[in-house]
Amino acid sequence: MDGATTVRTQREIDELRAARGGIWPAVRWIHRRRPLLTAALVLAAPLHTLLTPQRPVDLLDPQADWRFVVPWILMVVGVAIRVWGSGNLRKNQEITRTGVYQLVRHPLYTGSLCGFLAFFLTVGDPVLGTVLFAALVLLVYYPTMLGEEEYLALKFPAQAESGERLPRLVPNLLRLPAALRSDRFSLGSSYRNLGLRSLWLLALLPLFLRLLGWVDGRL
Repeated sequence: MDGATTVRTQREIDELRAARGGIWPAVRWIHRRRPLLTAALVLAAPLHTLLTPQRPVDLLDPQADWRFVVPWILMVVGVAIRVWGSGNLRKNQEITRTGVYQLVRHPLYTGSLCGFLAFFLTVGDPVLGTVLFAALVLLVYYPTMLGEEEYLALKFPAQAESGERLPRLVPNLLRLPAALRSDRFSLGSSYRNLGLRSLWLLALLPLFLRLLGWVDGRL
């Protein structure tokens, strides 16, 4: 097989992983349990709100306040990045380097974390929310990104170095012209890669906060 198109099998990847020590077993453990660890941190915020005098922000009631404006900006930006990224993604075929992948290595995680930050800033105490968000990034998503990069580098060894200089989470907007030139966005790809379902965030988070406020007021 040509070196430029080498794709390793899952068995080969598992064998190479088994030979690696150091932090990698812990990184893979976190990567596999990301949904559970994320849920634990996310649920801590509304639980704190229900047990304290803190009240959630009502995103359905327009307010000239940063806790209303900033979350809406984060949600819209996060959804846009996820939709754009998933529309360029060719999962299990390559290490994607087109469109928004010219700006940042993990645009889908960037988009998701924008949504999580909007959630943590509005669901109750913004200070606690900031702490929980930092824990989510550092303890869950950063190891997850390392694990994903390890997997892709082992699966597509000839392509791995092409994105090493890109930031992991914060897009480099200076590369926007290159991102637009290389873009191959497909609505079908965005749908298949579950990017379009992120649009639900724009409705579900405001409704959840309204419901949480109602429950909190009844307790």
